[in-house]
Amino acid sequence: MELTKEKVEKNDSSEKQKQNEQKLVQLIQNRFIESRTIKAAEEKSWQRQEDFYRGKQWKSKPAYEGQVQPVTNICFSIVESIIPQLTDNRPQIVTLPTEPGDEQKADILSKIIEYVWDVRDMDYKLILNERTRIKHGMGIYKVFWNPELIKGLGDIDIINVPLDQFFISPRAKSVQDSDYVIYASQKSVEYIKKRYGKDVQADKKYEEIAVFDDTDDSPRRDNKVLLIEYWAKENGKIRLVTIAGDTLLRDEKEFYKHGRYPFVAIPAFPVEKKFWAMGVLAQIISPQMIVNLLDQQILDNARLGGNGTIFYEPTAGINQNQFTNMPMKMVPVQNVNGVKQESGLGIPNFIPNHLTTKKRDAESVSGIHDVTQGKAPSGVTAASAILALQESANQRVRLLGRTLEAGLKEIGELIIELVREFYQEPRYIRILGDNYQAQFIRFKADELKTKREYDEFNGEKGQLEKQVIEIDPDFDVRVEVGSSMQYSKAFLYEQAKELFQMKVIDEQALLETVKFPKAEEVLQRKQEMMMQQQAMQKQPQGPPDFNTFMQGAPPEVQQEAQEMMQQGMNEDQIMQTLLAPR
Repeated sequence: MELTKEKVEKNDSSEKQKQNEQKLVQLIQNRFIESRTIKAAEEKSWQRQEDFYRGKQWKSKPAYEGQVQPVTNICFSIVESIIPQLTDNRPQIVTLPTEPGDEQKADILSKIIEYVWDVRDMDYKLILNERTRIKHGMGIYKVFWNPELIKGLGDIDIINVPLDQFFISPRAKSVQDSDYVIYASQKSVEYIKKRYGKDVQADKKYEEIAVFDDTDDSPRRDNKVLLIEYWAKENGKIRLVTIAGDTLLRDEKEFYKHGRYPFVAIPAFPVEKKFWAMGVLAQIISPQMIVNLLDQQILDNARLGGNGTIFYEPTAGINQNQFTNMPMKMVPVQNVNGVKQESGLGIPNFIPNHLTTKKRDAESVSGIHDVTQGKAPSGVTAASAILALQESANQRVRLLGRTLEAGLKEIGELIIELVREFYQEPRYIRILGDNYQAQFIRFKADELKTKREYDEFNGEKGQLEKQVIEIDPDFDVRVEVGSSMQYSKAFLYEQAKELFQMKVIDEQALLETVKFPKAEEVLQRKQEMMMQQQAMQKQPQGPPDFNTFMQGAPPEVQQEAQEMMQQGMNEDQIMQTLLAPR
């Protein structure tokens, strides 16, 4: 059967398409290898830092049997002391209008951001990623549209991106100025078939990039494949190419309208001219190692040299079994007066002193001192003074709070852009209203747009005509996280209490400052009680009872009342008679 011209052209086109796909896959694989190579040194540091955080700090074998390898885990203590200061209180992400008249729209967007934060469990994810950021210098989030959420309707999703699964182009200083961004994750071949409709071969490439321990407890580990998302900016638009092995799964050249990579990288301590930042552990490992070595030396000295030694002449007639309950070492010698006991030597003073110094050095490097951990300094007892010291000692943590604010601001901006693009159908957003009551608001993206009228001159008619144009307004995002740290709040509360005692501020200002729950109800209830008391004071008081009247009456009146009682008058009649005008 002869091939027609159309079939030949179709086959040629199909073959050319396959070749282009293979070239694209090869390009992505080459760039993946390139980005892995420049990140190798960072991954080695992360592995070492993770080991120190988990207490795996001794790589050498014990010098002798039974030698202790102590670990006083300063790394763990410092990291876990910083996390609560940054995450104890939920960050406030607020949307602000840029033009008059958009206040209500900005308020709705703020509520949508809060809704996304709640349903994506960001309070917990923030703790996990802040731990990663403090340990290794960077916390990465992916803010994207997930079409599988809400039973296929789709919604905004936010996930934590492990550092060993994120790759960036060489010489990039930030996510958005990178030539490309790669997100590699491990998926099952069944997931690939269900999501993309293509069959792929399982591989073990994920094990090549995994830096941290793999905690996957799945009984089947032979059906996994490395899924690579390749993001690139081309002509101001975002292109997404997804591959698994040598198979092209998806290629979309205009994926998001906002034209930004859907990743937010939050550094701990930025390093000049580098993308990967520095974490706290990078500077603490050295004093941690010295502390461990000095601890070991003290224990070795106590165990081997602190018990003393007994030198004895073998002909002295001593039975060693009689000394088994003694911790001293017994050494046979020639004579030395038959039996002689030498006391153990104490450890030099400079060793424990240096141990204390290195622990202090670790605190100084990290910025976490005793006062920031709730330990009162000696000689200071006033609460306000202690809070002032905590506030001043908290400067290093406040710097981490500022970088966190910048990252969460970017997350808020990406959420707003996804709302504009994908909230095209009306949907109900659940929010917490007053008194923590659930409320629902109906919203769609078109409600953000504003219609503006303007006059345009029509040359044919020779007159002005009104025209209507739709404007999609811009919004600013403000984040408050540093001010929510516990010491700053405690210091502010203490100031508010002192000002209230000085009668500089009133009760309402005090309750608003400390954000007391149901403050309005408390103030209203107190105001009602005061009004009731005032009303009772204004009411005319009735006559006193007989006993009260008699106790305060002069002797002659009491005598008169006694006579009336003897004549058979009751108490009411006596009161009326005595109180009547005479």
